[in-house]
Amino acid sequence: MKNTHRPNKNLGQNFLIDTRIQRKIIDICQLQATDHVLEIGPGKGAITRLIFPLVNQLTVVEKDPALASLLKKKYKNSSLKVIEGDFLKQDFKDQASLVVIGNIPYNISTPIIEKLIAQREKVKKAFLMVQLEFGERLAAKEGSKDYGSLSCYLQYYFEAHILFKISPGSFHPQPKVQSCFVSLIPRSKPILQVSDETGLFKFIQTAFMQRRKTFANAIKGFANQEDILSELNRLNINPRARPEEISLLNFIKIYNSLVI
Repeated sequence: MKNTHRPNKNLGQNFLIDTRIQRKIIDICQLQATDHVLEIGPGKGAITRLIFPLVNQLTVVEKDPALASLLKKKYKNSSLKVIEGDFLKQDFKDQASLVVIGNIPYNISTPIIEKLIAQREKVKKAFLMVQLEFGERLAAKEGSKDYGSLSCYLQYYFEAHILFKISPGSFHPQPKVQSCFVSLIPRSKPILQVSDETGLFKFIQTAFMQRRKTFANAIKGFANQEDILSELNRLNINPRARPEEISLLNFIKIYNSLVI
């Protein structure tokens, strides 16, 4: 029987129907037979069917009951594991070295990134389809309009790269914006060690909440101006620099020097 499933707007479903892009995704992931792949939101299984022959372990997490049921029937008596539920509520405790692949709805993109960061020790690498605007925020460097606290938070733990862009016509229904395919590779060690990561991210977030101010004024609640200006001078940073001009490395150096 032909599948007539209609995309669920509430779940942000936009199915990837471009077979050329599907194949490009698989090629770029360079999956090995020994990989344990965790696919987020497999939908009708367009990517699933390409991953399945390549790896020994494939787990898919699908929130839509109708699609989860469809996949269970299609892969009945196979090694494919279908979990019907919300990815954000899944427990990674028995997993290790996962290759995460997914087509991520915009409305839960940030929570999914936060989940991957929280479970980073279980993640070997991740490949995600996201809206281009969001992908640019993830991969942005200092000096870019897209650079912000999310960029710093993710890049403290992962190397992030936009691998290629995907046009709206590659999906059904067509989204109103472009998408992209990003890679997230966990860092083997921190850019620079910090003893209080939560404090660092609060420091960075505070700075970006006041983008119109100079960086020195934006963080004045953390240290006195004389010390701030002295540290900026030591790092050859313009005292009039805005928060978006401060690299993650320099954010860490300044935090380690002035706050801890």
